[in-house]
Amino acid sequence: MKTPALALGLVVLACAMRVAAAADQPPLAPASATENRLLFSADGAWLTGGSGGGGASALWSRTFAPQDVISAGAEYQQIANSHWTNGVLGGSLALGSGTPAGALYAEVHEGAGDIGAHAFDYSVITAGLLYTATPWLTVQLEERRIDVDTSHGNLPKLGLSFRVAKPLLVSASYADTAGGNLGTRLASVRVDYAGRALTALAGAANGRAAPAVLNLLGQIVQPSPKLTELFAGVGHSFGRADWQLLADYQDIEGFKRTTITLLCTVHLDGRSRSP
Repeated sequence: MKTPALALGLVVLACAMRVAAAADQPPLAPASATENRLLFSADGAWLTGGSGGGGASALWSRTFAPQDVISAGAEYQQIANSHWTNGVLGGSLALGSGTPAGALYAEVHEGAGDIGAHAFDYSVITAGLLYTATPWLTVQLEERRIDVDTSHGNLPKLGLSFRVAKPLLVSASYADTAGGNLGTRLASVRVDYAGRALTALAGAANGRAAPAVLNLLGQIVQPSPKLTELFAGVGHSFGRADWQLLADYQDIEGFKRTTITLLCTVHLDGRSRSP
C-alpha cells in the first residue's frame, strides 16, 4: 500500500482484528506526496458453540508529507450478544528524514456498547514511536491504555522490524501489562511481503490476554486465558483501490474464534499502489 511509517491500515486492522499481536502494521515505505484516502473494512467471526459476530469500519485519511498523516472515522463491532460503536482518530508526525529517522504516532478509539446485561464504555488510546536506526532495522516503542467495561490497564510494547530483503520484512514484538487488571503478556512474530503485483503477510502470537484485549466482551472465558493465534493475508491493487483479505484463528484455552476480514483502501487522488 502507498502508506507512511504509521500505516493508516493499522487503524483499520485494529478495529477489524483487535488482537494486539495481529493488529499492528509494521513500518512500510513512505508515501511520496500529499494524498487523500478512504479506508473500509468488513469482518465476520465464528466462535466455539455456533455463535459469531461481525463488524465494519470507515475512515478518511490524509497524508500531508511522507510521514505526516491524520485520519478520522468510525467502527462498529458485534460478537454474540455484545456490540459497541467507536469514533476513531489517528495520526503520525515525522521526526527528521533519511536514516536514522523516526515518527511519532497516536490513535484513539472512544465509544460505548452493550454487553447484554449492562452498558459499558470503550476507550483505547495508543501512542508510540517508530525509529528507523538503519535501512534494515526499525524499533517500535508503544504504550496502549485500555479502559473497556471492567478491564483497565496499560499495555507497553517493544517491537523490532528487520528488512531482510527489499520486498521482505520480518517483525517481532512483546507486550506486557503494566498496572491494572489486564494480565496480558503477548509475544508475536510476523512476515510481510510487498511485491509489485501482490502483498502477503503471515504470523503467529502466543501468551495470555484479557477478554477485552481479545475483543471477547461478554463471553465466558478466564480473566487472562492462554492464547495461541495464527494469522495470514493477501493483497492486490486494482486501479485506485488496494484490497486485502485477512484470516485470523485464535485458540483461547479451547474457546476458538475464526475471523475473516476484507480491507479496501481507495486512493481518492487516482494513484494506484506503488511497490
